[in-house]
Amino acid sequence: MLKKQYITYLLFSGVLLLLSGCQSSKTIYYWDGYQENLYNYNQPDKSSYSEQIVALEKSIEKAKSVNKPIPPGLHAHLGLLYTTQGNNNKAMEQFELEKTLFPESKNFIEFVERKYRGR
Repeated sequence: MLKKQYITYLLFSGVLLLLSGCQSSKTIYYWDGYQENLYNYNQPDKSSYSEQIVALEKSIEKAKSVNKPIPPGLHAHLGLLYTTQGNNNKAMEQFELEKTLFPESKNFIEFVERKYRGR
């Protein structure tokens, strides 16, 4: 009888452990297709830079509506997209936002800003 209870306990513990591993983790950031957009930046034939700008701007608005932060690099990416359109003022705004939200990126973003500031 004790052996049967022991086996039942082990079986129940195993199932519980297995099911707890299936729980989905909650993300900190609101990604909303950002990874796909980043991929498309390197594959310009998939979508135009204008379409990517619109998609990222929508992602930022959606993130605000669900009160979640945007992922690191999104504002920098949006800034780079603005430079392809010749809109350096908006690009610089996005770079500043990136530095404010993610101070660890400051040195890199300042390097990028120097490249596009004179254009």
